Amino acid sequence: MSNVKKLLSVCLALVMVLSLGTVAFADGEESGTLVYATSTFGQKFSPFFATTAYDMEVVDLTTGSLFGYDRDGAMIEKGMEGETRTHDGTDYTYYTMGNVDVIQNDDGSVDYNFIMRDDIVFSDGEPATIDDVIFGIYVLCDPTYDGSSTIYALPIEGMEEYRSGMEARGNVIFAAGNEGYDANDFYSEEQYNTFWDFYNNESGAAFAQEIVDYCISNGYNAPDDSVAACAANWGFELDEADTVYDFWDTILDAYDGVTEDAEDVESAGSTRLGLTLAALGADYQAGVSTGSGADNISGITRTGDYSMSIHMTEFDATAIYNVGFPIAPLHYYGDPAQYDYENNQFGFPKGDLSMVKSKNSEPLGCGSYVFDSYANGVVTLRANEHYFEGKPVTDVLLMQEAIDADYVPGMVTGTFDVALPSINEATVLAIQDANSNDDLVGDTITTVLIDYRGYGYLGINADLVNVNGEPGSDASKALRKGFMTLLSVYRDTVINSYYGDRAAVIQYPISNTSWAAPKPADEGYRTAYSVDVDGNPIYDASMSEEQRYAAAKEAAIGFFKAAGFTFDEATGKFTDVNDTYEVMIPGQGIQDHPAYGVAVAASEVLADLGITLQVNDVGTSVWNNALESNTAMMWAAAWQATPDPDMTQVYHSSNAHGNGTNSNHYAVDDAALDELIVAGRNSADLEYRKSVYKDAMGIIMDWGCELPLYQRKDCTVFSTERVDINTIPADMTPYWGWYAEINTLAVK
Repeated sequence: MSNVKKLLSVCLALVMVLSLGTVAFADGEESGTLVYATSTFGQKFSPFFATTAYDMEVVDLTTGSLFGYDRDGAMIEKGMEGETRTHDGTDYTYYTMGNVDVIQNDDGSVDYNFIMRDDIVFSDGEPATIDDVIFGIYVLCDPTYDGSSTIYALPIEGMEEYRSGMEARGNVIFAAGNEGYDANDFYSEEQYNTFWDFYNNESGAAFAQEIVDYCISNGYNAPDDSVAACAANWGFELDEADTVYDFWDTILDAYDGVTEDAEDVESAGSTRLGLTLAALGADYQAGVSTGSGADNISGITRTGDYSMSIHMTEFDATAIYNVGFPIAPLHYYGDPAQYDYENNQFGFPKGDLSMVKSKNSEPLGCGSYVFDSYANGVVTLRANEHYFEGKPVTDVLLMQEAIDADYVPGMVTGTFDVALPSINEATVLAIQDANSNDDLVGDTITTVLIDYRGYGYLGINADLVNVNGEPGSDASKALRKGFMTLLSVYRDTVINSYYGDRAAVIQYPISNTSWAAPKPADEGYRTAYSVDVDGNPIYDASMSEEQRYAAAKEAAIGFFKAAGFTFDEATGKFTDVNDTYEVMIPGQGIQDHPAYGVAVAASEVLADLGITLQVNDVGTSVWNNALESNTAMMWAAAWQATPDPDMTQVYHSSNAHGNGTNSNHYAVDDAALDELIVAGRNSADLEYRKSVYKDAMGIIMDWGCELPLYQRKDCTVFSTERVDINTIPADMTPYWGWYAEINTLAVK
C-alpha cells in the first residue's frame, strides 16, 4: 500500500547522536550494557498513548500484559503454566502473565474469562492485581480516549452505553462546523474561535510537517532536508523554496481542495483534527456531557482479586488480539482514591485523562526493564529485579536514536550492539565487508533474516478484466488465469534477480509468517497457477527454465481459448482480442520495482500471441489514486499482514465495487467465499480456521485476481564481538523478535 497509509506517525525531528559520551555511561564502561540502534522517538512511552513503533518498543520492554504471541503470531492463551507450541517442527514453551478461557455460548455471545498471576510486582515494588487491568481498560474505553487502541470497538456488552453522552470538547466544536459560533453549554466563543483558527491556519502545516519529520528521521529525504525533497517521497512535486504551508496546499490540490478527503489521508499517522486537539491541549481533549450515558461497562465484571470476565454480544475471531490488556499500575497512572469498583469509580474522572497523559514520557510497569530516562536521543533502561521470569542478565539497555544508514557502520565501530537495518544491496555489502569471511554471519556481525510480516502481489480488478461484463463467469476467470499463468512463470527469475536471498517467491495469498499459511509439506500444496485449463499440471521437475516458459505459454493459450478468443494456429496469434490491458507498476518511472520485470516478460509473450498488455511504470500518487478509485485494471502492491488472517477487509464482497471500506480492489464477489470468510471469523478453533482459509484461498486463486509474488526479508544484526550469540532467540519471526527473550540475552 502507499507510503501515506503505511508509515507510522513521528512527532519529532531527528536528533543525531554522535556518541554516548553525554550519558552517564557508555558501552564498555559498565559491564552488562547493550546498545540498540533505533529511530526517532515520539516520547510517548505510555501503554495507552504510544503511537510510533519506536515508542512501542519502550512500552514492550517496560510494561507487562496479560498475553503475548507465539512465533507464528497466534495468541498464547494458557501461558501462566507454560504453553507449548510447534514452529517449523520444533516445540517451544511460552510463558505469560495471564490465562484466558474463551466460551462461545449458544446464543452467539462469547465470554472471555481472565486470570492473572498473583505474583506480578511492578518495578517500584507494588503488587499488581486485576484492578490495575480494569483501570487500564477504562482508560482505553473512555469516551475521550484518543490513542491508537480500538478496544472500544469490540462488541463488549454495555460499551456503547458507557461511551455515549460524552464527547471531547474539540470533537464537539469540530462537529458543529465552521459557520460561526452559536451559544451553547459545551464551549465558549473564545474556545470555538481558538479551535477553528488553529485548524484552518496551522493544522495543515502541522500535518505536512509530520511527513517532513518522518522523512528526515528515516533518511528518506535525499539529497537534502528540504520540504520539497521530503514531499517527493509522498509523490508531491514542490519548489526548493517551498514551506510546509505550500506542501499542505499541494496536498489539498491533489484532492481538488476537498478538505474532508484530505482528512482521510494520514500524514505520517495523524489527522488534522488529532493534531489540533494535541496542540490545543487538555481543555479541548476533556469530555463534556452531551447526553445520558451508563456509569460502567456492563460486560466487564471483576470476579476476584486476580480475575475478571468480559461478555461480548457476538464472537469475533480478531477480538483475542485486542484483549491482551496492559497491566498498568493504577497507583502511578491513575488515582487509587478515585478507584471504587462497586461504586463505578475506576481511578480517574470519566472524560478526563489528563492525569494518565501526564505520565506519557515516563512509563512504569512490570516489564523486563525499568525506564530510567530519555536524554540526548537515548532511552536508558535498567533490568527489573521484580520481572516475573527473573531479572534480565543484561543490566542496562540503551536505545539510541540514529538513522538507518548508520546502523551497520555503528556496529563495526562499536557504537551499537543490535540494530534492524533495511536489508538492501548496500546493507548486504556493508555486512559482508565487515566480516572477514565475506558472509552475512561472521566475526564482526551476525545477521538474522526473517520473513517480513506481509507479502508482495499482482492484482487484477474483475470488474475491469472480464468477458461480456460478467466478472464471475468461467470465461472471465479463464481470461484472468491466462494472464496469471504467464506472469507466474517469470516470478522466480525476476524476484531472485531483484532481491537475491532477501526474498522468496510465495504460492498463496497470505503471508508465510501467518499460522494459517499453507506449508510445502501440507497435502495439496502446489505452485500458484501451475495447472492448465483442464486441471492438469503444467510443469514437471525435469523441465529447464526455457521449457517452463514454453509450457506456461501453451497453458495460457488454453485459458484464453476458454475465455472465448479465437486462435489462429497458422500464425500462433489470437485474432479477436481488441482490448488493451494495462498493468500499473509503482516503480517511480525508473523501473525500480520487483514486479516490473515480471510484467514486462509476460507482456512480450502476450504480444507474440496478439494480446496487448501495457506496462505503465508510474509514481506512487498516480498508482494509489487509480487503486482507490477502482480504475486500475492490474497493479502491483504489497500487503502488511495482521496477526489474525481474517479476510473480511480484503476479499469480502461487502467491500468490493467501491462499497464498504472499498478495500476489495479485486472486485471478487463470491457468495461461497463470503460464507467461508464469515465461518473463519466466527470460530475460535485454529485448526478449523486454517482449513477454512485454505479453501477460501482456493476460491481467490480460481477467480484469477491475485498472484502472490514474494515474501521479502527483514534483517536483525548483532555484534558478534560484544553479544553472546548463543543467547539470541532461536527461530526469530516478526512476532518473536530480538528482545522476545530479553531476560536471557547476554553481552560478553
